[in-house]
Amino acid sequence: MANRFPDWRETLFGAMALVLSFALSECGGAAECGCSDTVSVPDIDVPRLDAGDAADAILPDDGPPATLWDDLVGTGEPVGGIVGVASHMSTSDAADPLRDFEFDQYAGIQGFRIRRGLRWNDVEPARDEWHFDQVSTPVTMAQARGVRILPLLAYGNSWAQDDPDSYGTLHIADYATYAGRMAAEFCATVKDYELWNEENITRFWDLPPDPAKYADLLIASAAAIRTACPDARVVFGGMASYDDVGLFDTWGFLRLALAARPEACAAFDALALHPYTWFQFDPPEHDEEVSFDVVKHGQTRMTTLARDILAAGGCAPKSILFTEVGWPSYDLTEGQVARYAARSLLLAARDGVEGWYWYTFWDDAPDSGGIRPEENHFGLWAWPGADDSVRRAKPAWLAVKTAATLLGGSRFARDLGPALGLPNDVYCLAFVDDAGGIQVAAWDGREVPDVTLDGEDEGGPDTTIALDLPLPGCTIATSLRDMNGTLLEARPAGLTLPLILTPQVQYLDLGCGPSTAAGRLAPIP
Repeated sequence: MANRFPDWRETLFGAMALVLSFALSECGGAAECGCSDTVSVPDIDVPRLDAGDAADAILPDDGPPATLWDDLVGTGEPVGGIVGVASHMSTSDAADPLRDFEFDQYAGIQGFRIRRGLRWNDVEPARDEWHFDQVSTPVTMAQARGVRILPLLAYGNSWAQDDPDSYGTLHIADYATYAGRMAAEFCATVKDYELWNEENITRFWDLPPDPAKYADLLIASAAAIRTACPDARVVFGGMASYDDVGLFDTWGFLRLALAARPEACAAFDALALHPYTWFQFDPPEHDEEVSFDVVKHGQTRMTTLARDILAAGGCAPKSILFTEVGWPSYDLTEGQVARYAARSLLLAARDGVEGWYWYTFWDDAPDSGGIRPEENHFGLWAWPGADDSVRRAKPAWLAVKTAATLLGGSRFARDLGPALGLPNDVYCLAFVDDAGGIQVAAWDGREVPDVTLDGEDEGGPDTTIALDLPLPGCTIATSLRDMNGTLLEARPAGLTLPLILTPQVQYLDLGCGPSTAAGRLAPIP
């Protein structure tokens, strides 16, 4: 279900956009610039900062700003409660070792989430013939393991469509009945229901996407769900980050749906987005203005744009869920994907995103054919092999697990970058836990610099920046860890801490409050 370009129309649009991008560049083309289709970013070791480097570090001349650490208040969900996986695990009631193994990996991450499609044709293969046993096993297993499950209610059903081969011809009343019955069946343990997947692209609608019809489906299904489960929340189905209605009008489908049916605002409680960057290749921070009306948005800009569209459509503020996000280790190295994963999660926490679901847990079988073979390489774990015997975590899994472990109970409190004078896309984020502990996540996200019509920002594959971080008065001792949770150094408190930021996230515990327990110094399992 990742956002890719699967047919000739989408391939043509993508090619046109890339040609336009090169045509508008200063150099006049990839060959003349020495550009390539793939940005090769090596894995970067975090260097130690010696005394000579400190003189060039960023620090305001008059010392730390008075408000840098004052009145830190955590907002949003704890980081551990944001993290999730858009899973492809089996939904049947048959034993499945891969599903068991996947659930085992989520143990110990408090508040972990999964999103799983509980398919309509499995539940109701014929009208009024219900088989909840075909989808209930992951719900039951998630409940037993303290994992929060978000059911995706999709897709079509041949008996409930004018054209058996076209989802877009489905009968809204029949789909709403299915949604209501699902809420009635699982209301005791499941409170969120996502209605459809990537309804803004032809791949999952089989006709030109229809914002008005989707809005009608949303309104009818929300009423059925709330009748069956009054405290349930309805999630507007996750939209692909490109749009078959308007290719470069990011989330334009949402705008058109709200314009066609303003009453749809009241039908949903949360908005699901799939903020894949351009061709699932650019890093999460990267923004690029190709022309006045063609923009490649980074993750934060996509999130802001969605909120702006909701407000312009007259909707009250809604929770934002990334029900799919990810990068494939195909054009990108596994090390790059790990860096992007950790940074994407932390940016989501900063931007007030409620749920962040990586697509997906397992790689599929390696495939180098077709238009977009990247589809099979999004997993946090490598393909388990033809006999399901391989168990290899990719670096992205450790990066995500490290963030969820070190910052598990902490909430985003402040972006320190503006007060420290950090450049665009260099981040120093403060998090606080309920016991008064302060943690910092910091990195230099300029490895693929932003581009505007006026030129390109500073940065590149080897980008680094030195920083003398002023420490709050509560600091007892500091411990610094890398993206994988490895302890880089621990030292007594001082007035400042010298750091060199790189594209790899570093985590700093300031030892404030009782949060610096032995568990924070233990290796990440």
